[in-house]
Amino acid sequence: MNLTRISVLAFLISGTWFSADASTIIAPADNPAITDQMYRDAAQPYTSVGEVKGSGLSGSGVLIGDRWVLTAGHVAMSKVGGTFVIGGNTFTVTSATVHPSYSASGPLFDIGLLYLSSAVAGVDPAVMYDFGGPSSILGREATWAGYGLGGTGASGYAVPFAFRAFTNVIDVLGDHPDYEGLPSSSFVSDFDRPGDPSKNAPGSDPNPTALEGNVAPGDSGGGIFVKEGGVNYLVGVSSYTGRLDTMPTGSLSRYGALSGGTNLELFHSWIFQQTGIAPVPEPGTAGLVALTALVPLLRRCRVGA
Repeated sequence: MNLTRISVLAFLISGTWFSADASTIIAPADNPAITDQMYRDAAQPYTSVGEVKGSGLSGSGVLIGDRWVLTAGHVAMSKVGGTFVIGGNTFTVTSATVHPSYSASGPLFDIGLLYLSSAVAGVDPAVMYDFGGPSSILGREATWAGYGLGGTGASGYAVPFAFRAFTNVIDVLGDHPDYEGLPSSSFVSDFDRPGDPSKNAPGSDPNPTALEGNVAPGDSGGGIFVKEGGVNYLVGVSSYTGRLDTMPTGSLSRYGALSGGTNLELFHSWIFQQTGIAPVPEPGTAGLVALTALVPLLRRCRVGA
């Protein structure tokens, strides 16, 4: 069987990492009813998503406890003394941890944690959910939320920066046997163009969602959410963009491009070990739901490499 080759670029363009969440959206020519403001409005419920700033790569992050922020590994590095901006307030990062298997050479195990100097008040932390395994979120519609550049699937990424959210179906896990080049710790969605099935990646859902989109430079560490029982649960953080090798080199963030997120189903144990915060368990352990760490146990963060 022929493998589908993927070029994965975690926004490393011309030697520069781009970060902070971003999205390209359906072009007006493909659906005149779709507007940029609709994507901005869609982001408003995701108040747990904020901006990570400081030395190294700036980006986005997701509040998961009153002092804990989950982000991409390549954003968490060198962030001690940096800031997390959320709800109009700025908090200092006092310590940072990256996954021990993460390497700056690529987006494998691309996950990190930040610990803030003081508690964030007035913002509900995002809650993780244990769907029962890495593949359990396949085929689910997810919302990717964060700050950054915009643009369309026809033109590619462009200014201005803004807080936006787009939707997309989680199509493929990073260890899919028919793909080559995807980080095994990730999942992927492709950017479908309305009425143009030629832009669909192999094995993907061919139907665009109502607010279909794609990550763009510089998406790093923003939240990826799936709704279950009326609640938006955090299932991933934005990690990279990619393209099929059959696509032209200038096609990143355009129709047919890929959005890659670190799959939190693989990292619940690591997150709990670092923070004391656990996901809400899947149905079948319903008796434990009321006992989960919706009020997280806080302890001192270990400084990562």
